[in-house]
Amino acid sequence: MSKKRHLPDWMVLCKSRKMEEMQEEVNQKNDEKVQKRKEDIIKEKNTKFDKALQSAKQKFKEEKKEAASQVFDHIMNEQTKEMKFEGKLIYSSYTNDCNILCEDIEMALCDLTEAFVGFDMEWPVSYKVGKEDKTALIQICTAPDTCYLFHISCMGCIPSNLKSLLLNKHIKKVGVNIESDIWKLERDYDIHVIDIVKNSMEDIGVLANKILGCKEHWSLEGLVKHLFNHKINKDPILRKGDWSKYPLSEEQKCYAATDAYVSYKVYEKLVNKQSSDL
Repeated sequence: MSKKRHLPDWMVLCKSRKMEEMQEEVNQKNDEKVQKRKEDIIKEKNTKFDKALQSAKQKFKEEKKEAASQVFDHIMNEQTKEMKFEGKLIYSSYTNDCNILCEDIEMALCDLTEAFVGFDMEWPVSYKVGKEDKTALIQICTAPDTCYLFHISCMGCIPSNLKSLLLNKHIKKVGVNIESDIWKLERDYDIHVIDIVKNSMEDIGVLANKILGCKEHWSLEGLVKHLFNHKINKDPILRKGDWSKYPLSEEQKCYAATDAYVSYKVYEKLVNKQSSDL
């Protein structure tokens, strides 16, 4: 039976020291890993903080710029003169009355070489998907100081002489996006509008692009601002009001007449500009 060998003390001491050194090396590497991880976490947090700070600065800069722009627009809007109809307004809600008025209008305008009228329509806004209420009001401006409002929702139809006026190819109807309005009339009432679309209407937005040499999608408000440096009332409460209700309020009448009047003035301005350019 062999005896168990015992290492000399100096060898035991060396072995123990070697083990300690190895353990210290492992601990040092672990400490380095922990330290590096801490540094990475701090670096990542600093990077996120810097990005958040830059984003906050940019957002503040944009908000400050937007606020300044809104203040500027508000000041300019306050100083901009409002364009509105202040002439003779004729409001008709009866068929017989409408027929008499339209006959007089047609007779008077047919004597002119290039007759035109400012045209617009109003109807109640429907909040039901896929549903659009019938045209309630037709506005016709025959001169800078004369505007007619025909409340056709009260008449239940387009009276014969109003239909004749609209279909008259010698009297041009002018307005912004007027073609869509004209086609709506056909959907709402017994009137075939293809001849109006082909022969006696003018989209003043399209005309403006042609004469001004641009490619804008004009609103009536935009045209008034560009050509006259004026503003018009586009109060959403009025615009989305119940246009079928009788009688219209004075505010509704003024709003409706102004749209037709402004269409008249814009067309007149564009045609005059075209003539002067030639």
